[in-house]
Amino acid sequence: MYRAALFLTLTSMASALINSTITSSSLTYLVDTTGSMAEEIYQLKMVNNWVLDRVTAKFPSGVRQYTMVEFNDPYVGPVRFTHSKQQFGDFFNSLVVNGGGDCPELAMRGLELALMNSPSNSIILVLTDASALDYANTTLVNNIRSLINTTKSKVIFAITGVCNTTDSPDFLIYRDIATLSFGHVYIIGVSELYKVFNYLDYTLSMPANSSNQLFSGDFTALYHNESFTVSKNFSSIMITTDGLIYNVTVNGPSLFTMDKPVLELWGYVLMVKKPPNGNWSVVVYAGGLHSIRVEGFTPFNTTSNCSKCHVNATCEDYFGSLQCLCKDCFIGDGFNCTDVDECAYNWTNSCSGGMCNNKIGSYSCTCPSGYYNASPTSCVDINECSNSTLNKCHSLATCVNSVGNYTCVCPYGYFGNGHNCEVNDCTRAVCSLGMDCVKTTGSYLCVDPCSTYTTLNDPWRSTLNYVSSAYAGSYSFTCDNDKAGWYRFVGSGGTRIPETCMPPLSCGTHAPMWMYGVHPTMSDGVVNRTACASWSGNCCYWSSAIRVKACPSGYYVYQLSGTPACTLAYCTYAATVNASCEADEDWNLIGKEYGCTCKSQYKVSALSDVRPELTCGINEMKASFHKCQARALNFNMSKDNFKNNSCFQFQEDKFTNTFSVLSRLQAGNCGVQSSQNLTHVTYTSNLLVTSETPGIITRSDNLTVIVSCTYPLDLMISLSQVVKPISKSTVINVGGTGQFAVTMALFNDSSYLVPYVGSQVSLSFKDTLYIGAYIQGGDNSTYVLVMKNCYATPFSNPNDTLKYYIIKDSCPNKQDSSISVSQNGVSREGRLSVQMFQFVGNNYDSVYLHCELGLCNAVSGSCTPSCSGARSAGLDMATQDLTIGPIKRAETSNVVTSACASPILRLSTLLLMIISSVFL
Repeated sequence: MYRAALFLTLTSMASALINSTITSSSLTYLVDTTGSMAEEIYQLKMVNNWVLDRVTAKFPSGVRQYTMVEFNDPYVGPVRFTHSKQQFGDFFNSLVVNGGGDCPELAMRGLELALMNSPSNSIILVLTDASALDYANTTLVNNIRSLINTTKSKVIFAITGVCNTTDSPDFLIYRDIATLSFGHVYIIGVSELYKVFNYLDYTLSMPANSSNQLFSGDFTALYHNESFTVSKNFSSIMITTDGLIYNVTVNGPSLFTMDKPVLELWGYVLMVKKPPNGNWSVVVYAGGLHSIRVEGFTPFNTTSNCSKCHVNATCEDYFGSLQCLCKDCFIGDGFNCTDVDECAYNWTNSCSGGMCNNKIGSYSCTCPSGYYNASPTSCVDINECSNSTLNKCHSLATCVNSVGNYTCVCPYGYFGNGHNCEVNDCTRAVCSLGMDCVKTTGSYLCVDPCSTYTTLNDPWRSTLNYVSSAYAGSYSFTCDNDKAGWYRFVGSGGTRIPETCMPPLSCGTHAPMWMYGVHPTMSDGVVNRTACASWSGNCCYWSSAIRVKACPSGYYVYQLSGTPACTLAYCTYAATVNASCEADEDWNLIGKEYGCTCKSQYKVSALSDVRPELTCGINEMKASFHKCQARALNFNMSKDNFKNNSCFQFQEDKFTNTFSVLSRLQAGNCGVQSSQNLTHVTYTSNLLVTSETPGIITRSDNLTVIVSCTYPLDLMISLSQVVKPISKSTVINVGGTGQFAVTMALFNDSSYLVPYVGSQVSLSFKDTLYIGAYIQGGDNSTYVLVMKNCYATPFSNPNDTLKYYIIKDSCPNKQDSSISVSQNGVSREGRLSVQMFQFVGNNYDSVYLHCELGLCNAVSGSCTPSCSGARSAGLDMATQDLTIGPIKRAETSNVVTSACASPILRLSTLLLMIISSVFL
């Protein structure tokens, strides 16, 4: 079946040759469409448009077939062909890169398909970035050789990548085929693809039978001299080379003119016009395996009369044959010449980034900043560093020239942008151990990297993320060239950079970066390390300097400065996913491994060493246990560890890593006991903590914790002072702080439910001031609130000599009928009201209210003021002012009194903190 298909294909080709006049070489592209070829195909499309425009203009009568053949893995094809240059250009739009992943590709199968579907004397250009996977298929390779001998087609390889080496059999097969077909193998960069097409530009513009092969050879000698003979009258000869070439010298029997369209290390294209007959030689100085081909071209498009030549053409005499040739900067067959638009492609002008302006028969350049016009058609970089007047660098800075620009670099020990340089304080160890110095203009800062980092949460960084080479072509690899500064790694990928070499294609990148050296301890501060990138069998193919610091909670921060190349990225060690420590832990060496242990102040070796932290709150006592201690003792802290746990409330604080037990301040509740003397009341609660040792048997270890909080019987709320605790009494020496909160506020109406909000309130004389105070915390059955003295002043100072009493000695001012005291000394709330007023005088535009508030133990006796006489004796309590204000009189009758809309009075809240200590 294979031979039958080949016979039919060759028959159809022969039929096409009979039924059409193919007078020029046809062009076939054999294109690798695997995933890594996107840029190559884009460049091929651009260059194809350029070369076919030129060929069509120079040889308009030529009829040729354009063929597009694809090869991928594991399929080859499809094959598309046309005689239309425009449709051939459309073929590029149907090319889609995908698949691949492994480097060698099915180039030989693709070439066989291309030869079978191309006319004789075709030029076949193979574009790939890989070696041939099927080079060892003897039957396939022999059939390719037979097709080349039959069709006389020329195969040129444009190779942008090699899988192994140029000495490997999977690459040398390309040279064998090029030699057999009088072709070449060019190893080039993608951006240089257009240079290969200088050869196609000339050969495709000639009739297929105008080329004569004069010399062909492949060589390993580094310096040699090869000879050939010119015995026919050629319009030109072309000498082409491939391989590492340093120099080529051409010698002829007499004087001649030679153009050099391409002079590259990977190959030469040399053109000799009107070569004289005789013996010629080519002297080559090479650096490795290379090839030389020489072919002569007979004149065509000849004329008997030079007057037929276009006005922009010259008439050349080639040994008695007249030929019209378009002048430089014009294109055509000599009978019709049009202007070449040198600005259409970046490789057809030398404006070097400037603006190209096309002209008839020429072009000019408008050069950008940093360039000057060396000629009307070229822009040359200005070396601003050659003269101090051309740059603005500081006198200490070094000027570094670049194409079209320059940069200024301050010397070591100095800081700045190069235009300004100042001494860099950070080079003088001005910061303490573990701190990072950040230089700023005119100053510097010492910052802790453990609190000034950027978080990177990228699961793909994990060392477990390995991409097989079979799928690498379709994987989107990542580069860290933009990572500059301090970073912390978090998340499921891991939290630390590995300390061992990682294989290529790990960690979501081509070349994974790991850290050479061990991670520091906290006592080391900030340390210098080297980050290495693994590639091509070398664990440190690339490297860069990094800095590392160990932070208190068990994590590390890294100062990165990008990557040396792309695609490189920093790895995270998968085993460190849960390496971050809790707030009460540090990262320490445990044996030979690092782990999280209790901070020094929390370290325990037995349950009896556990000491909870006691907080005496407004409504409850709270004992907080550090969970790191429970982990160190190998048991999980939960409410199941506490006897009678239904009597208590429990809280977990992930921020502090504590587990808290709360006992309400109410005698008889869950075993809470209270006792008192003449001055204080003490609440006590017993906590029984039990741990169980894991295993097939159970032994429990018990700890009894007695928590105790002591409060004074009478408490004065103070703005200016917090009363200190005065005693502590627990079995395990846990001291506590008792807390009460008393709030006084100005309310909107007699319901005392909606306080004013804001910084001040404005009221008219017809409005009433509603003042309320209330207690929070303590035993509800014990304490009541007493308002002893409440008075107003025109200023915020409570000791102002000008005072207007509303309550004095716990009783209301009977001289003011607007005063009403609805609650005082009977509950945990106090309530009074008075009509708005203003002090007499021009300077008095505000009113401030001050109240002396006390807590009275109702269990010990009556706390209700006796106001039946002219004056109450009052209660014997220490007093101090609690102030709210200012309250301003509204200037107009348009006074807003709504709690939702008015500006207003400060809400004064005091926290009473009492420690238990007995005055004796």
